[in-house]
Amino acid sequence: MKLKVVLSVLSCKITCAVLRAFKKGGTSLPGKIALLFCKDILKYVSKNVKVILVTGTNGKTTTCRIIETALEKAGINYFSNKSGANLLNGVVTSFCLASSLSGKNRHDYAVIECDEAALRQVTKYINPQVILVTNIFADQLDRYGDVFNILRLIADGINNCDSATICINADCSLCTHLMTLTEKEARLFGVDIEIPDTHINEQNGILHCIKCGNPYTYDYVTYAHLGGFRCDNCGYRRHKPDVGAVSILNMDITGSDIIMSMNNRQYNLRVNLAGAHNIYNALAAACALNTVGMEDKHILTAVSTFKSGFGRMEIIEINNIPVNIILVKNTAGFNQIINYLFLVENEYILSVILNDKPADGTDVSWINDVDFEKLNETSKKIKYVYLGGTRAGDMALRLKNAGFDMNKVYTVKNDKDLVNKALEHNIPIYITATYTAMFNLRNMLTGKYSLKEFYK
Repeated sequence: MKLKVVLSVLSCKITCAVLRAFKKGGTSLPGKIALLFCKDILKYVSKNVKVILVTGTNGKTTTCRIIETALEKAGINYFSNKSGANLLNGVVTSFCLASSLSGKNRHDYAVIECDEAALRQVTKYINPQVILVTNIFADQLDRYGDVFNILRLIADGINNCDSATICINADCSLCTHLMTLTEKEARLFGVDIEIPDTHINEQNGILHCIKCGNPYTYDYVTYAHLGGFRCDNCGYRRHKPDVGAVSILNMDITGSDIIMSMNNRQYNLRVNLAGAHNIYNALAAACALNTVGMEDKHILTAVSTFKSGFGRMEIIEINNIPVNIILVKNTAGFNQIINYLFLVENEYILSVILNDKPADGTDVSWINDVDFEKLNETSKKIKYVYLGGTRAGDMALRLKNAGFDMNKVYTVKNDKDLVNKALEHNIPIYITATYTAMFNLRNMLTGKYSLKEFYK
């Protein structure tokens, strides 16, 4: 077995080194090769490491960045799958790279982003200290099925573990049900009030109680199906969170000012990225960090200073023009980005790059539920819209059906031309892209403008 471990880790390191020498990333294939030598290598390379696993539909990467920042501020030795390769192969790669050839891990903590469906594979071999579930929304239904199947997949992954504490979204009626589906100790995060300045009229896809089928009553809604839900028939309801936003003082283009309650201690806090979804990401990270015993001062500093992950509201300066790259992958996430665009004060270029590859979800019908009609209310600030990707035509049709001024809309054949045309206007650019589209765009920009590689 010792020889298998050595061969597994060695093959992973060599494969990764070769791939990165050729600028190929090396995030998933090395782990796949490692598993050929030792199918349970993850059990050995994760031994004696305190693991924080982050799963859920939206916000995983940003939440991990906040957690990492706190560990760094506290001087704690950690590693993460920073590239976002969150299936089993990618997780194996991250652990092998952080280990010696004998399989001994050199770090105290691991911060691991994990795909919802992959969670039950990963937790067969890892016993994390914390499993954080950000939220559950409809996403890649061709792959996951409905939201209730996503819930079951996450519950299965949690139940593989012996002693993990789960940190869950108190405002998500699906996440809260994990306290019934599992017997793990649970800690909750959430927003105690309605979020102001919400421009989107969203459809709530979770209307009926998961326990008895009676319609939910909402005392307030933050966005999508999140908020102060309760069932007046069986009593199923939102629980008071351990970490919560009790007041939202201000929301602007760079972030939000909130009052956060954490174990009955209140703090005025600046969240370093804009949008309601990032308030939730900050609370989620704070909940997980508090659960592992992190000092409050490091949590507060992390939330107010963390840097966004690549493609997650990442800002790149090109010829002194800010280019904002924003990952979009489902209805709830895109609606939050449209809401964010209302905060932009001056004229800008908008781009949507829509792909339909397996990693994006081959069914792009979800764009029909995005509230693109709201763009008409802020269209004076949108100088032009450039569309790209394999399903640019579908996106153009959706904007036309939304009543958007199609004289402003252009379809562009490739990422290089799209960026060049957008730069010609010498105003800020906001590029929203699905998963593979974001990787392709980011790789093109990395090669042309010498940016940091996505896995660094």
